[in-house]
Amino acid sequence: MVIWMRRYVLTPLAAVMFLGGTVLADVSFPGVGRIEAVLDVDFGYRVDTLDWSIAGESPFGNNVNILSELIWKGLNIYQVGGILRVFDERGFVMKGYMDYGWVLDGDNQDSDYAGNDRRMEYSRSNNASDGGRVYDISLGWGYRLRPGGGPFTVIPLVGYSYHKQNLKMKDGFQTVSRQDIDPDVPSVGPFSGLQSVYEARWKGPWLGLEMAYTASGKVSIHGGVEYHWVDYRAEADWNLRTDLDHPKSFTHDADGTGIVWSAGLVYILTEGWSLNAAIDGKDWSTGTGKNTYYRSDGSTPTTTLNEVEWDSIAGTLGLTYTY
Repeated sequence: MVIWMRRYVLTPLAAVMFLGGTVLADVSFPGVGRIEAVLDVDFGYRVDTLDWSIAGESPFGNNVNILSELIWKGLNIYQVGGILRVFDERGFVMKGYMDYGWVLDGDNQDSDYAGNDRRMEYSRSNNASDGGRVYDISLGWGYRLRPGGGPFTVIPLVGYSYHKQNLKMKDGFQTVSRQDIDPDVPSVGPFSGLQSVYEARWKGPWLGLEMAYTASGKVSIHGGVEYHWVDYRAEADWNLRTDLDHPKSFTHDADGTGIVWSAGLVYILTEGWSLNAAIDGKDWSTGTGKNTYYRSDGSTPTTTLNEVEWDSIAGTLGLTYTY
C-alpha cells in the first residue's frame, strides 16, 4: 500500500506559522564543535494486524491448545509522526522518533474452539474496530561512518523503544453459534453492548543499522533495519463478560522479538526541491507467555498465552523544500 504524504522543510519562522514541517538548526558549542539538528514532521497512513491466542487449561476453560483466538486486521491508521536527528562534527548521532495514530477502520474476529488445533469452532463474532489509538516512541544513539570519504554512509545504532496499541471491539455480530456446545453463546446475528478494549504495550532495547548511498548528483537511496528484544504486556476489558472483573478482565505477559525495516529514495528535482519515496514495516512476535484472568469472584487463574503477532506496513511519497 502506497500512501501519499507531504513533507516540508521550513525556516524556524515558517515553522511557527505552520503545524507541520522540518526545522534545520546548525550551531556550535564550545568543546563539542558544530552540531546539526534535523526535525521531520510527517503525516500519513499505515495498516496494522494484531493476532493472539490462548490455551484452555483447568481451572478455567477446556483443555485444548487453542481455546480462543483474537485477530484485528486491516487496521487503517492515520498518524502524525516526527523524526529528530542530531549530528556532531565528530560523527556521533542521536535519533529520536515519535508518532501518534487514530484507527479509522478495521475488523476484529473473536473465535472459540472446543477441539485442538482450531477444531470444533463453537463461537465466532466479527466486529468493528475503529476508534482505537496507537503510539510509538524510539530513541537511539550511533556513529556515522563514511568509508573512504565516498558516497556510502553507514550508521550503527543502539536504542530503546516503546509501542502502545489501544484496540477496540464494537458493533458485535455473531457469525458462528454452536449452542449445543455452549448454551451461553449468542445466536447468529447482531448483538448489542459490545465495547471491549485490548491495550498492548511492546518495549525494549534494539540494535540497528542505517545506510545511505548517493548514486548520482541527484539520486540517493537509503535503508535501515533494527532488531528488537521485546517485553510484552497487555490488559483487556471484556465488557460483556459478567464472570470477569472490570475494567481489568485479564492480562498478558510474554517476551519476544521484532524487526523494523525501511527503504527509500530521494531524487533532487531542482535546487531546494526533492522527491521522496519510502516504505517501512514492522514484524513483531512473542513466545509462549501467561494469560491471567481477573474473575468477578476475586480469583486469578492463569493459562497459557500461545503467542502474539503484530505486523505493520506504511508507505510515503512526497516533496521536500529546503531553504
